[in-house]
Amino acid sequence: MSVFAEQIDVPMLTRYQADLHIHTVLSPCASLDMGPANIVRAARRLGTGIIAIADHHSVANVPAVAEYAGEGPPLVIPGIEVQTKEEVHLLCLFPDLNTADDFAALIRDKLPPVRNRPDLFGEQVVVNGAEEILYFEEILLAGSVEMTVEAVAREVIKREGLLIPSHVDRPAYSLLANLGFLPPGLTVHALEISRPQHIDKLLTEHPNLKDIVFITSSDAHFLSQMDTKYVTVFYLAGLTFGEIKLAFGGKAGRRVLIEARDTK
Repeated sequence: MSVFAEQIDVPMLTRYQADLHIHTVLSPCASLDMGPANIVRAARRLGTGIIAIADHHSVANVPAVAEYAGEGPPLVIPGIEVQTKEEVHLLCLFPDLNTADDFAALIRDKLPPVRNRPDLFGEQVVVNGAEEILYFEEILLAGSVEMTVEAVAREVIKREGLLIPSHVDRPAYSLLANLGFLPPGLTVHALEISRPQHIDKLLTEHPNLKDIVFITSSDAHFLSQMDTKYVTVFYLAGLTFGEIKLAFGGKAGRRVLIEARDTK
């Protein structure tokens, strides 16, 4: 048996600013300036190397954003924001579009069959990478699906996705506001906080969350909202979904932090 300690190779890591919660013109509550070109250009201007498109209950505009981004940056992660039976918002992020499509089909089956009323809720526009309108989604994407928080979590984890409860510090549509606690046994990869400057207060109220990773995102429904004071930063060995997942687990030096935005 060797008397020398086993050496572990630590890869060279690169810092990437990230925004894992962006809505497009498909979300009925989003502005019509949230098209693929504007989103990608804003990300590049702000130095954001990773973005996740997380429209309400659909991934139909992810291909358009990915097409416009090309080889990147930014890396475009397919995602969905789900509103559960408990009216809790969950960010559900996936390694590829096929997996996200599969999850989106399940979610669509759980949506109430209510037609959108653009005069009340706004248009739900599906576009291509050239920002040409392909069609208008007719089923209302707002509202709750017939699935609990735990049921959504199981489906995300089964597909090797990332589950991140949205804006947990808000007084509505959040896990902590609506349930009051993180359910025992619920697998989450991180918690999203809207106001990182208040994280100490949140942890004082919920000390059981002190060992959980926190991220912050723009939750942008308007283009100007992408320019946030604080950002999530990943330290990764490469720009891939797999590396992001390793960072959430703190593997081999990879890590996730909230830092002041760097707009160099």
